[in-house]
Amino acid sequence: MKTVKTRPMARKVKLFSLCAMLVASGAVIWLTGVTSLGFFVSDVRTRSEANLQVQAAVLEGLLDKFRLMSPLVARSPDAAKVVSMNDVDAGRQMAAISAGMAGAEEVWFLSADGRLIASSNANGHTVAAAGKNAIPIAFGQAIQGQLGRELLPGTASQPASYVFASPVRVDDQTVGVLAVMVSLADVEQAWALSKDPIVAVDKNGVILVSNVAGWRGQSLSSIETDQGFLLIAEDGNPANFVELADRSRSRSRLELTDTLPVLGWKVMIFADTREARQQSARAMVIALLLCVIAAGGVWVMLNRKEELALRLRRDKAAALRLERRVHSRTSELRQANTRLEREVRDRQQAEADLRHTQAELVQAAKLATLGQMSAALSHEYNQPLAAIRSDAEVAEMLIARGTPDLAMVNLGRIGGMVSRMAEIARTLKGFSRRSGTDITPVSLRQVIDEALLLLMPQIKQSAVDLRTSLPEGDIIVRGGKIRLEQVVMNLVSNALDAVKNDTEPSIELSLSAEDDFAVLMVADNGPGIDVDVLPQIFDPFFTTKEVGSGLGLGLSIAYKIVHDFSGNLTVSNDLSGGARFVMRLPMADDNSLAAE
Repeated sequence: MKTVKTRPMARKVKLFSLCAMLVASGAVIWLTGVTSLGFFVSDVRTRSEANLQVQAAVLEGLLDKFRLMSPLVARSPDAAKVVSMNDVDAGRQMAAISAGMAGAEEVWFLSADGRLIASSNANGHTVAAAGKNAIPIAFGQAIQGQLGRELLPGTASQPASYVFASPVRVDDQTVGVLAVMVSLADVEQAWALSKDPIVAVDKNGVILVSNVAGWRGQSLSSIETDQGFLLIAEDGNPANFVELADRSRSRSRLELTDTLPVLGWKVMIFADTREARQQSARAMVIALLLCVIAAGGVWVMLNRKEELALRLRRDKAAALRLERRVHSRTSELRQANTRLEREVRDRQQAEADLRHTQAELVQAAKLATLGQMSAALSHEYNQPLAAIRSDAEVAEMLIARGTPDLAMVNLGRIGGMVSRMAEIARTLKGFSRRSGTDITPVSLRQVIDEALLLLMPQIKQSAVDLRTSLPEGDIIVRGGKIRLEQVVMNLVSNALDAVKNDTEPSIELSLSAEDDFAVLMVADNGPGIDVDVLPQIFDPFFTTKEVGSGLGLGLSIAYKIVHDFSGNLTVSNDLSGGARFVMRLPMADDNSLAAE
């Protein structure tokens, strides 16, 4: 029973809301149209006023320029000479130069009785041919000693011109007149850039200059009738907005005026308000759409309000069920987290054990390498020791004979051999030290030199032809010095083992820079590597040597070290025979070197 009463009440509320929305929408649309039209027309007025000021300044600036030109040229001695001596050639030349330099349409000299003396237009088609009759007002003012002004009206096909006339005096006597005619076509061309009509009118309302050629000579009152649009005054009262909104006046214009007091003219612009009306119409359409959307939103809200209570009850029941499930799942997740934490601890311990084991394997591999080199190193030490003993005995004999100068030569050789043995011992001691984990800029030249110093006794003993190709400059990479020495020693030692049964054993070692990588290549002329075992060559404990000759860790450790330094180590069989190992490491950039 309660539900039956609720539904008719809800329908009444919807009907009342719909009526209220219709009334409110009509008011909003009307206010939007009035307000937006006023705003857009105001914007048109602002832009048109700025344009009007610029275009009026163009007209006034052009006339001010030639207003000063006329008296300046008339006061020159050459002008007085032309008029007093009636010199046609000199006058024509002077008038042409003045007109050309200033950009005047025509410059001419008149005698005191109004006869033409000379003109800048040599072709004979000149306004000045009529003499003073062409500019009676300006000529009369100039003869009286004033600056003469006169407008020569234009036609629909010919722009108007403006004439400035100044008296030419000799000994304070007026002997003639110099007239400068300025074409207003330049002004009309500048005004043509404006999309709105611009006119200059005299005090009688006659259009003198305009960017609409057909308007020259017409009156303002005839434009409204002939052109079919309404002129709206610039005061912008509300009544004008009503006129602008009248769709029957499809070409209503906003009239703005700027006064030129010196000329007694007014410059007027007729700003088109069609765009403002269109924008106002679009604003009203937008307001209508917004009202429709708002009404639809209210209608949807009223519809959903009926279902809100039922939905809330359903949501509350669902929330209770969800809460019970959350409690159950939380307990399960807590147990899973406990198991996961225990597994993480076990994995961390396993990784720590693995790193420790890897470090021990690396150290064992270095000690194994040192063990393999022990016989060659003992031979390397025995030779300088025997030489030191022999040189010492000879030096003792020479000192006993009283020739210490000769003994110094033997002592110098002894010092050099001792230094060599100390360098071998220092390098051997550094190589046997446990490798650190720090990554710093390392010189590959120094790494190669120290590795070859340790391997040189073994290389000499094996009678291997070692050819090296190293760049003149140093190559710096980021890594660990001792670990990189181990990589080089493992690669060279592997090559020595590969060529030990060859009749002419040779090893090639080269270092180069390609793009941003350092490339180290170690190649031998041994039997190479079988294609079947080539993919397994870097696997731990994999070896092609006889049982007891190695653990198979050298290349695996070298591969791991290079990858730890963001590089790669590859192997391939050379076309000419033998194996080729290539190590690529990224070079240290300038920022890394500066930080070090």
